Amino acid sequence: MSIVALCHWIQQTSWATGFRQADFFFPLVEGTHILALSLSLGLILLLDFRLLRLGFQAEPVSRVMHQVMRWALPGFGIVFVTGVLLFLAQAESAYTNSYFRVKMLVLVLLGINAALFQFKYYPNLAKWDLGTVPRGAQAVAVVSLAFWMIVIACGRLMAYEL
Repeated sequence: MSIVALCHWIQQTSWATGFRQADFFFPLVEGTHILALSLSLGLILLLDFRLLRLGFQAEPVSRVMHQVMRWALPGFGIVFVTGVLLFLAQAESAYTNSYFRVKMLVLVLLGINAALFQFKYYPNLAKWDLGTVPRGAQAVAVVSLAFWMIVIACGRLMAYEL
């Protein structure tokens, strides 16, 4: 069975059809997805801006990161769950959409980018917390900003093709 055939089967299940056709539930999940993404991404942007010294320069990076992640991580959990629900409701339509595929690829790259920061720069954060942010950590922030713009653009463009 091909991936497209599997997605077609998922999209045709009674659950997916009912979810898509629901007058209230589908828009509620979609709205929750967008609001949770806005919250989480907005907070991540604050951290990226701090790493790039574009804001919050008087605050230690560790403080900004701690305060941001306390809210961003649960927000990303909500985004993940609602995103899976939205995908299941339109699995074949989404999977065959080129914007969806680019969005998923860039989300994977964002995960790798975040892991790079966590494993390479975060362990030495105390050494540069209030000082000069390493160029590599700044590069991670630039990549984060660029990739999130791509994710948002692809998410919006997907809606016009589903």
